[in-house]
Amino acid sequence: MLVFGVAFLGFSLTALVVQNLKATYTANAQIIFDDTDPSFIGSQKARLGSSDIAQGVIAELKLMNDPEFNVKVKPLQEKSKFKAIDVYNTKLSYLSGEIIAKEMQPVISRFREYFTAQIIPNSLVVNVEYKAHSPEKAAIILNEIIKLYLESLTPRTHIKDNVYETKIFEKLQENSKAAQSNFELLKSRIGQLKPKHNISEPSKEYGEAKSKYIKAKARLAPFLGDNKTALNSLTSPVIRKLKSRRNALKQRLSALSLDYGVKHPDIIHLKSQIADIDSQIFYKKMDIIDLIKADYVSAKSQLQSFPKTKINDNSNEYYNAFMRKKLKMLQEQAEETRRIFNDYKAIYKKSLEEEDEVRIPAKILSKVSVSEIASFPDKPKILAIGTLISFIFGLLLAIFVEKTRNSFLSARQVEEYLDIPCYALIPRVKGDKNKPLSRYVVDNPSSATSEAVRALKLVIKLCAEAKGRDCKVITVTSSLPNEGKTTLSSWIAQLAAKSGKRVILVDADLRRPSVHKSFGHPNNLSLAEYLSGQNKLEEVIDSSDPSGLHIIYGRSVPNSALDLISSDKMEQLIRSLRKAYDLVIIDSPACMAVSDARALEKLSDQLLYTVSWNKTSREIVHNGISQFTQFENAMIATVLTNIDLKKHVQLGYGEAVNYYGSYK
Repeated sequence: MLVFGVAFLGFSLTALVVQNLKATYTANAQIIFDDTDPSFIGSQKARLGSSDIAQGVIAELKLMNDPEFNVKVKPLQEKSKFKAIDVYNTKLSYLSGEIIAKEMQPVISRFREYFTAQIIPNSLVVNVEYKAHSPEKAAIILNEIIKLYLESLTPRTHIKDNVYETKIFEKLQENSKAAQSNFELLKSRIGQLKPKHNISEPSKEYGEAKSKYIKAKARLAPFLGDNKTALNSLTSPVIRKLKSRRNALKQRLSALSLDYGVKHPDIIHLKSQIADIDSQIFYKKMDIIDLIKADYVSAKSQLQSFPKTKINDNSNEYYNAFMRKKLKMLQEQAEETRRIFNDYKAIYKKSLEEEDEVRIPAKILSKVSVSEIASFPDKPKILAIGTLISFIFGLLLAIFVEKTRNSFLSARQVEEYLDIPCYALIPRVKGDKNKPLSRYVVDNPSSATSEAVRALKLVIKLCAEAKGRDCKVITVTSSLPNEGKTTLSSWIAQLAAKSGKRVILVDADLRRPSVHKSFGHPNNLSLAEYLSGQNKLEEVIDSSDPSGLHIIYGRSVPNSALDLISSDKMEQLIRSLRKAYDLVIIDSPACMAVSDARALEKLSDQLLYTVSWNKTSREIVHNGISQFTQFENAMIATVLTNIDLKKHVQLGYGEAVNYYGSYK
């Protein structure tokens, strides 16, 4: 019962937990590749679950506001006072890329946890799955993942209908024309801006003008030669912003270069954008140098305005060298933009000539499908595992309880532990308020309890005959009170009297007497009055019991109980009763509480030691029995009382007591 009880409890708890688990549904699809290279298929498997694809799906389906992916968004967010930021739909243009990346990163991580891609062994097929709490959501998300992945593959189909590629072509064409125009314009103007020299006389302001001239010349000097370091050191807020954009584009170009070739339209477009920004940076630097040159020309002109002053320097030569360098740079830029434009133009024209759809290295083998049955939790499997674990735990618990049990459950245990025979097992009886418990065996002669008591009588007789001893005086005791010794004494005495024998029951418990209560009789005249000499023997014997049983009741005299029980008069009483009756039953006190039972045991032929089934500890019983075994006055035997027959069978102790009721 313990095993199955724990198993049932485990099953119930598992069912409760499973019932509260949120169902998860799995969408499934398969993609087949044309390339047989395992490393390529492996890279595409990783690409399917990459952060770029995840970010695109999150943006397209607006999953930033889905509480399943974004823990910062509550299910009832729309009713909240404060709204979560939607980094895709927000109109706040000042949101930086760092804020967007910071908000998206945990969402991307959670999104990727639900996605799996596995290569089917010995095939060119990748099986992709996505899990969600809704079958529709799982299918939509997996469809979007496959869509974005296939769109990212190159080349694209029907480029003539693609506005994006057309805009790239037009932009590259415009950049090429602009670069060539800038080169031609500077070439036509070269040499036209040479400054003239004047001779002027010095004046009182000559020193100030000359100082200004020297400073302007010093600022211009680093830029007149072929000094790349000085040119790269030029900066301004605009130049810094352009450099930041160029670095971002270069990072994107590096990422795309891992997946695409140099002829890819996106690669060409990014290179064009970078070249355009380099051109803008160059022109901004030229503007700064022009300002420095203008300051120099102004200071020089002011100095030349003084009479008799002639300035002989090599600024014209420097200026001409600077302009030639600028012209060369513009020529190189024009050639680079023309080369990029021609490369893209060839791809563009080739795409326009193709009528059929361009082959891509992958296609969908099986479309997205999702089962209406949840993939998690697998309720039957979880219930089976939970029940099995509970059953094993219950089994281990039952073994532990059995091994650590400190009471007696069977006659075999009593005999093995005490090395003393167990004569009988007495079933528990449910008391009736209207009838005293001591009358049970008389009122129910065919009950299992009555049969057990009869069997006990027979065993006592047979054992005495086998040992060649007389068995007329039987003392019944126990380790502790309430172990059924008084009831057992009454039952043995009544059944023996009903069989026609002369039987007397003596309540020798002069501390807590209870026989008179069992038979519903006053104990005014008791064993205590006889032993103290107040009354004669015939005056204290009650012979009114309908079964023919004679009874000597007891009365509580705790201060003199042991003296009375161990007196010579008590010994004389037992000798007299032995001669006058066929059977004398003595109900003695519990031996662990007082020593009265030791004095009575030496006057008896048989000592019955009652042990309460599954209650009295083994150590207590052992200590109680040891008080009598050292003297060896009477035969000692044990009796298991208060046995719960139903539990007795469940615990697996199928002894003869279970079958007493079969002969009812």
